[in-house]
Amino acid sequence: MKHILSLIITFIACLSVWGQNPYDKYEKLYEGCVDGKESTIYGGTYGSWPPEMNVPEFPNGGDVEFTRFIYENLTYPEVVEAYDSLNNPILAKGTVAVQIVIDRCGRATRQEIIQSVNGAYDEEAMRIMNGLPVFKPADYKGVRVKCALIVPVNFMRDKMPPQPEGDVIEFDENYNFDDW
Repeated sequence: MKHILSLIITFIACLSVWGQNPYDKYEKLYEGCVDGKESTIYGGTYGSWPPEMNVPEFPNGGDVEFTRFIYENLTYPEVVEAYDSLNNPILAKGTVAVQIVIDRCGRATRQEIIQSVNGAYDEEAMRIMNGLPVFKPADYKGVRVKCALIVPVNFMRDKMPPQPEGDVIEFDENYNFDDW
């Protein structure tokens, strides 16, 4: 009986951890926080970071997890830049640079494109930046501060995905449409 009870408790604990979003790590760090005051913004196009400043931290892994978040949420708009010798479309490539300001509550604000590729890619990069989770905010000498980050969003797929195999209907130029 003791083993069954401990097994049930372990199972419930696993379910509660399994159902959590890994990006919610800082969601309740400063619950109810509103950063409505203007203040100095460090980094990005606003200026440099003081050497003693701790930059904002993306939940569960810093830069590596931030890059993974962007990659996993990126959908490629099919923007054809050119056609190859077989008349296959080649997609546009490039990097959209988006500046975001992480406020003192850890929320990404003031998103703006500072390097554009094209309208569709810019829109997709902004969609991702508008859906960022809460960061651990930057701090300078123990005080939370606003910090600007310049985030690259890379669009590097150069070929369109292959057409699905099977169920391809070939056009028969000898087909008599009057019989239909």
